[in-house]
Amino acid sequence: MLILGQDPGNPILIWPEFSWTPVISGTIFLVLLFSVIFLLQRYLRRQNRLALEYRAKIVSKLRLHHFNSKDTNLFHTFLDQVDNSDLKRLAEDPSWYRKYFLPEFLQFLAEQSNLPAWKDILIVHTLDHLIEDHKAIAKNFITAILETDSEERFPALLGIQELDENSLNRAIRARIYTKKVGATFSLTRYERMKIIVPDESKRWLKSEAILISQEGTNLTLQIKTIPELDQKKSEEWLETPKTSQAGPSQPGAIPDEYLNSLAQILEYSGLHPSTCEEISRLVNAYQEHPGLIRRKHRQEDYKILIRLYKVCFIKFRSQTSNVPKPVLLFIHFFFLDEGLLSAKRIEDLEIAITSLKSSTTDHQYREVKLSVHLLPDWLNLILAGKKNPSQNHLGQTYDQIQKSNLRWNQEAEAKNIMNNEYLLHILDWELENILYMGLLGISLNPNFAYPILSEDQFYGSTESNLTFADKILSNAEKVKLIDPNLFQREVSAISNMDPSRTDPFRKEFSADCILLPYSGNRGVLWQDTSVGNQDCCRLLFPIIMTENATLVVTKTLGEFRWETERTIRGRKWKDPVPASLTSEYYSYLENFQKNPNLTVEAKKRIEQQWIKVGKNIKDMFSIDYAYWILLEAEGKPRLNRVVREILNRFIPIQIKL
Repeated sequence: MLILGQDPGNPILIWPEFSWTPVISGTIFLVLLFSVIFLLQRYLRRQNRLALEYRAKIVSKLRLHHFNSKDTNLFHTFLDQVDNSDLKRLAEDPSWYRKYFLPEFLQFLAEQSNLPAWKDILIVHTLDHLIEDHKAIAKNFITAILETDSEERFPALLGIQELDENSLNRAIRARIYTKKVGATFSLTRYERMKIIVPDESKRWLKSEAILISQEGTNLTLQIKTIPELDQKKSEEWLETPKTSQAGPSQPGAIPDEYLNSLAQILEYSGLHPSTCEEISRLVNAYQEHPGLIRRKHRQEDYKILIRLYKVCFIKFRSQTSNVPKPVLLFIHFFFLDEGLLSAKRIEDLEIAITSLKSSTTDHQYREVKLSVHLLPDWLNLILAGKKNPSQNHLGQTYDQIQKSNLRWNQEAEAKNIMNNEYLLHILDWELENILYMGLLGISLNPNFAYPILSEDQFYGSTESNLTFADKILSNAEKVKLIDPNLFQREVSAISNMDPSRTDPFRKEFSADCILLPYSGNRGVLWQDTSVGNQDCCRLLFPIIMTENATLVVTKTLGEFRWETERTIRGRKWKDPVPASLTSEYYSYLENFQKNPNLTVEAKKRIEQQWIKVGKNIKDMFSIDYAYWILLEAEGKPRLNRVVREILNRFIPIQIKL
């Protein structure tokens, strides 16, 4: 009624008049939008085209055909990280090599590659002799290795044209490059070190120097001795010869037992033909393009290779006689193809299997609470019920996962070591955690880790690369001499006499060291305790170790020291009352910027190291622990005042080596 009563001269709804303005505005907006998109795409295409052209020019200058496939991959990975403006500078600047490329490439090698420091220097040394462009400007520095008294080695650039007798007592500038997960360079003033440089024949010359001053990674050194030949390092630090698609270019015929090794391994496994074809494709691709495969590895590739390991191990466990020799090398070293190794290397590895087994049963180091196991022996202990399955990367046990499955109305698994299905589940669990995650753990850069044995994973003689049990146990014994409480902790328990009171007592810990059939450059604490045996931890080491064994073992034992201490404290490991090693060290890292007992230089070093380890307190402690054991115990100060006081209070040095 109200609507009908409205005045017809004033209607409620008024239809708007048509206007071209919004149509024109919308059209202009769309035209501008598409124009911007077109121009942006055109610009990006042009930038990508220029980047490819610049990169092609740089690669042609580098002459990569003189390098191994693995080393070639490092160059390409480095160029992937360079932006277009820097690519243009590298491609067009006459002084591109020494002014821009070399300093940045050395930093990349130190932080990203899994190579030892001397290998980094040899790559640059080879490159230096291949590049002609840098001769347009004066050669104002050389590449070298700085070795401290703890046998830590750092790539460096020395501000000198040549290291010879004319360098004696001369002060020179140097720049060092430290690894991403490792110790920063830390020496006191006037402390001695070694400078090691390669000559034209790639023999190594050593000279002693002292540190005059340090500002971050920039050093001032004074040469104290004339360079002389280091015969030992010249023999140990041998560069792997360049390989081709056909295999290593080393003399010697492959033994008949190893011909068609991959076919023998696949036949032994009994896997389905389609699976065997996929594995053959992976190995062939790796043989032809090892660097590319490392960069583009997939989780599925790892899984299928671990599956091959599983079926071969099951057959090997039930029948240890008449096993083809390639299968034995596969079980112990992940060997898959004879074309990837030299004949001499294959023979050395075959002989080493017996030595490795005997070294794990050597009872010479009875005071060291460590047991060393080859992976096949460790799996046998798991399947025999003598050891519990390992935890996964999330700290979950096999039993915990099974209990969580029951929530989804699944039947409980029958725990019977005579039940084949149960054993297969256990084996799958152990291999997935130990082999797959372990490979990533024992490599400083997991991007360059790959589970196929090849010649370029060795540096020097075979024996010097293998992790025999005595390398772990002897270094652990040295650590225990300085830190007698390494395997003991003080814990509290309810008193038998008075339930309201707790009594302290010493609890002894031990650890199982598992040698994974891979190449790597670090040890890792996989789990601090194992269910059913609260005193036993698990450490993982590569069976082919490309880093100094003393440093690797000491840092890993530092992780062991930290994690067992933290486990005992439980959720209260950060609580300042009562004071403990974990709480004091945590407080130190939380408040070092405000600590009046630290100098500005000390705070910078702590900040650098803290960032390098990804703010992982366990890795930070393991480095300080290694310095404490290897250097401070010999009266060579490396740590700052605060850390020294903490470690002296909770880990007092007992003797001097």
